[in-house]
Amino acid sequence: MRLKQSLGVLLVLAVLTTAAAAGTTPQLTNIAVKSQGNATTLTISASGAFTHTEYRPTDNLLLVDLAGVSAAKLENQSRELKGHPGVESYRVVGYKAASGSNIARVEIALAPNAVVGVSDAGYAVAVKVTGEAQAATAAETPAAKPQPVKAAAAKPAATSGRPVTVRNVSLSRGKNGLQVNIAATGAIAPTALKLTQPDRIVIDIPNAVPAPRLKEVAVHHQDVKGIRVARYALQPPATRIVVDLNTAREFELNANGAMAILKLQAPAELPLVASAKPMVPAPAAQMVAVEPTYTSRPATQAEAAELKQTPAERAAVAASRFQAPNNDVPLTNANASMKVQPAINLAAMPQQPAAAASQQQMTMGCTSGRYNGEPISVNLKDVDLRDFFRLIHDISGLNVVLDQQVRGSLTIVLDDVPWDQALAIVLNNNGLECQLQGNVLRIATTATLKKEADDKRAQLEAQALAVDTVTINRYLSYAVAGDVAPTIKSFLSARGTIVADGRTNSLIITDIPNVISNVDRQIKELDRKTQEVEIEARVVSAGRSFARDLGVQLGFGWNNAATSVLGAGGASSPIVSSRPFNGGTIPLFSNLGAVGQTSGIAFTNAGSNYRLDAILTMAESRGLAKILSRPRVVTQNNVQAVIKQGQRIPVITGAQLGGPPTVTYFEVLLRLTVKPQITHENTIFLNVDVENTTPDFSRTTPNQPNPILLTQQATTQVLVTDGGTVMIGGVIQTRSNVAITQVPLLGNIPVFGNLFKRRNVTTSSDELIFFITPKIIQT
Repeated sequence: MRLKQSLGVLLVLAVLTTAAAAGTTPQLTNIAVKSQGNATTLTISASGAFTHTEYRPTDNLLLVDLAGVSAAKLENQSRELKGHPGVESYRVVGYKAASGSNIARVEIALAPNAVVGVSDAGYAVAVKVTGEAQAATAAETPAAKPQPVKAAAAKPAATSGRPVTVRNVSLSRGKNGLQVNIAATGAIAPTALKLTQPDRIVIDIPNAVPAPRLKEVAVHHQDVKGIRVARYALQPPATRIVVDLNTAREFELNANGAMAILKLQAPAELPLVASAKPMVPAPAAQMVAVEPTYTSRPATQAEAAELKQTPAERAAVAASRFQAPNNDVPLTNANASMKVQPAINLAAMPQQPAAAASQQQMTMGCTSGRYNGEPISVNLKDVDLRDFFRLIHDISGLNVVLDQQVRGSLTIVLDDVPWDQALAIVLNNNGLECQLQGNVLRIATTATLKKEADDKRAQLEAQALAVDTVTINRYLSYAVAGDVAPTIKSFLSARGTIVADGRTNSLIITDIPNVISNVDRQIKELDRKTQEVEIEARVVSAGRSFARDLGVQLGFGWNNAATSVLGAGGASSPIVSSRPFNGGTIPLFSNLGAVGQTSGIAFTNAGSNYRLDAILTMAESRGLAKILSRPRVVTQNNVQAVIKQGQRIPVITGAQLGGPPTVTYFEVLLRLTVKPQITHENTIFLNVDVENTTPDFSRTTPNQPNPILLTQQATTQVLVTDGGTVMIGGVIQTRSNVAITQVPLLGNIPVFGNLFKRRNVTTSSDELIFFITPKIIQT
């Protein structure tokens, strides 16, 4: 009895707790629709406060997410809004975020070129959709001038400006087998196409949109795998229905107004049908098929694209199977939970370039690029990687094959991420890569794929090298065989050899035939006439010199019979004195005359007891020298040219070990080295080296009879136009020398000391200038 009472109390508490929890969660209560003019307002109301987020992934779809709001009361409610401008329909779905909170989503199907505005209104959000007033008016009133293009007029079924809605697709069994029944809200003109690898039938319905809830049709039959419905094009709208087959089937398509029937039959009953055109049949009970042919009408753009696709591209076009299911996907791990949110209906994945259509299979990586998959929300913890890839199989419809090296666990939380991007993230984080071959998705480690690629490359190289080799001779006209051989060798295969024959200036090449054509192209590019450059150099050598020499010679004598004072030409013993006026010369007191004087003045004063002689000598010289040479040389492109002028001087080396002295000749000359390089713009790049070496014999001594070599050098790189002139100067040598010889003490006396000193001033300057003018010689 107590046990029953305890269970009753617990049950009451659980009910009260559930009611309290439900009371605290805001509920989606109502969606009110009101139209005024060319605008429609949808007021989405809840029982409590909430935050909302709006998305517009495409022009014809608006998603309104109410965070923290439960959609239990209006779950899966949908309504078609005919006569409401800018809006076609809406649908309510509910799901949980990764954090576990409720989210109510309202999917609003918009008319083309609709303008959306959102505003808050208490516990509600107002979505105002403005349609095209001018487009509505134009549909009612005929235009004054005909439109240049009216594609709808060419279709057998009359269509209005507003697209029809495919409201139902079902599979039933008829008298002759299975048939797919298509029902719409207006007249339709479907076309069908049979594809293989995998087997399927594609039905395109122009000017039609699928019903919001119509995505996949559950099929339980051994011949039909499933039926998928998706919007194929946005503008103009088109709906694609894909019937996935387990076995190959033929078909016939009959359309009557808003109804269409696709009959599936065994391959032996009907010939292969590639396309079907719209038909006008009898009443539904007596439908008669019209046999379609390839020439009955031009194929539509979608059909032409399907016919030209490779198996991999056809698998991409069938990507409507990638739409995520609305229900939860069960996982083997108890801690994993995942909910897939419906959003954009994708009719086709991005197609590969048409240049690859000739290949039987297209293999591509899938961890980078543009992601167009269905947005999904994932919350997984410690899930086996193989279970995650099984989930990708359920979402995408692709056949997934895993390599034996794929193993590990996965923890990931994603909200509203395209499934192909989620796949790329998981692959990158685990060092994996994938290859899409047709509709088979192969996943392996990067090391495995790299090894396979290396093995495949090695196999192809081995197959290419397995053919017999050929030997050819190629004679060169302008290039040197020995210089070209190392360059050509880098283009040969592992079995190739090359030999340069200098006598005939030819190349003997042995290699496989596939390499010979490339080698011939390279030889043709290398064996060309080399352009030549004429280099004219004007060499100017200028020298200036100046010398000035001033000196004084002074003689003095005094004698009073007891004492005499006179100059001494040098110290001598014994001292002998004589009268200064005996008519002879007296020794000079200061002998500092100019060397090589060119002018002078003498002064003499003699008395009875003294005599004074003074001589002033002077010399001055100036020199100016100018040497001009104009050498000219012609050289090839990238070939060094040398211009030199000078002499060779002997240098004597002393005898060693009793042998005779040796003489070595050294070049003492002016040298100009130039290497031209012609650019594509017909300018000339010059590498210039200038060197001027002169001997200096003034510093020779008996112990060092060989002269010293004085060197001046300039090295530069310069860009010159064709026929332009560049000047290279700065090779200048300037010498200045001042020499003073004087009598000690007396020469330091201001002004008066000049009588007891000699001053020699020497200045010289040498300058070397080059003017270089290169010219391209046209050959």
